[in-house]
Amino acid sequence: MLEDLPTAELAAYVRKWDGHLSRYFGPRMDPAGKRILVIGSQFGPEILWALKRGAAHVVGVDPAPARTDALEAALVEAGLGDRLDAFEMISGTTHTLGEMGGFDYVMSNNVFEHIHDLAHTLMSLRRFVPARGNRVVIFADPLFYSSAGHHLRAGPWDHLTRSAAELEPTVPPRQWEAYRTQLNGMTITDFLGAVRDSGMILLDLGIVADRALDRFAELRPLISPGLKPMDLCCEGIACTLAFPENI
Repeated sequence: MLEDLPTAELAAYVRKWDGHLSRYFGPRMDPAGKRILVIGSQFGPEILWALKRGAAHVVGVDPAPARTDALEAALVEAGLGDRLDAFEMISGTTHTLGEMGGFDYVMSNNVFEHIHDLAHTLMSLRRFVPARGNRVVIFADPLFYSSAGHHLRAGPWDHLTRSAAELEPTVPPRQWEAYRTQLNGMTITDFLGAVRDSGMILLDLGIVADRALDRFAELRPLISPGLKPMDLCCEGIACTLAFPENI
């Protein structure tokens, strides 16, 4: 598991997200001089990305206890050893955080496909983005019904074409527990419904087409006909959101 890796290896993991974050967050936010809240910060890839691009201060929040050694090592390697006081990592959720003041951006990468009460969580962000121009930027991938939505080392759509009894023996116990308890089954329309119910405004929306589209026609007959092709073939979403007072 990632949390068991030595500092150098975990720092490499933190660094490897730079291109991904630049692709999906770069067009939607400019971190320079900004105060940023990262939802689901884990070991800090988003914090590193933002600080490398001049963020003034970054706060990461994650339910798991914070481990900062890998992020600190990655910052030093990036020549940002003087920015070690420009971030903090807090164990908690958006519902449990104390008064933090306002942020220019809230960002979240590969987290919302795990959150069970989407609208409630989106609404909880309101106190963190109180001012005009503040934005919430979200990337979520893979969504549950996509080919990799199981988040397992398994084949495309295996969670929809194989029974649980057949699939479970092929998966390590901790991963199986995460599969059973930490995925919310979200589709793109579920997410948009939560955005609407939360009172937020959708400013832009991009999708990631499924990585296994070339096998969809072959495997479609094995998947329940009640599941819609759009949900099966939309792997991820990237979007910018705001509350009315942010416009």
